[in-house]
Amino acid sequence: MNTSAFYLIDKPIWFSSFDVLRVLKKKLNIKKMWHTGTLDPLATGALLVAVWSYTKLIPYFEKDNKEYEFTVQLNWITDSYDSETEVKYISEELQLKYKKEITEQVIQSIIEENFTGEIEQVPPKYSALKIWWRKALDKVRAGEDFEMKKRKATIFEIEILSYSYPEVTIRAKVSAGTYIRSIAFDLGKLLGTGGYISYLRRTKIDKLDVKNAQILDDFDNTKSFSELELFWKERIITLDEVLIKRLDQGLITNMKNFQYSEGEYLVMNWGGISNTVIYNQGVLKPKRKI
Repeated sequence: MNTSAFYLIDKPIWFSSFDVLRVLKKKLNIKKMWHTGTLDPLATGALLVAVWSYTKLIPYFEKDNKEYEFTVQLNWITDSYDSETEVKYISEELQLKYKKEITEQVIQSIIEENFTGEIEQVPPKYSALKIWWRKALDKVRAGEDFEMKKRKATIFEIEILSYSYPEVTIRAKVSAGTYIRSIAFDLGKLLGTGGYISYLRRTKIDKLDVKNAQILDDFDNTKSFSELELFWKERIITLDEVLIKRLDQGLITNMKNFQYSEGEYLVMNWGGISNTVIYNQGVLKPKRKI
């Protein structure tokens, strides 16, 4: 197979994002593929995979908003902010106390005050985030002492789906790069209970819903996503072969009668997306050949 394509995979638990690629490479008998956003091994859900030349289009998805459903346990903590590392339980006495005191309304108030709009959070040390070109997780396992810096994130929507102490299940729509495990940890810290993730599922990548994803065991290479399903149609244009050849050669073209607003576009031909271009002040400039 040498056709460029995008596939939406429902990543299973205990698989890394790289594990998904490893399986797909064998199924498709190809090497050139990558995903548009890492999921933790304990997380499940939407993982968008690009094949062949469409790997060059991955930057268009890296800043997409994501939606998650997750369950936070409010009676213990872990170093990884999930169940991958040892659980440090609080006492049964404290658990009984919190069960009486912490209502859904208490949690809702804390969420409204601390987890809406733009926030600052500290990523977990047990993560793939690079610290001086090395994964933070690798530094932890090597016994190195270091600090994680605060990062800005945006929470567009957040709601409690269910609550029965010690479990609260939440849905959140967030900006790219937001750490859901850090939300869980910070929520537990504010409540005084401790908190860690016991369930995490990515349900959406921008407009792509995990309901339309494939599972690895039943993967079908004919079920790829069309360009119009992935990209906003207002940013996809078609050009004749003469203009596409000029773009392939890196040539700038005057397009005074171009019926589009200024900005960046994806050029479609019979074989799919062939180029990315920028239109500015009557001039069409090639950006990248796909």
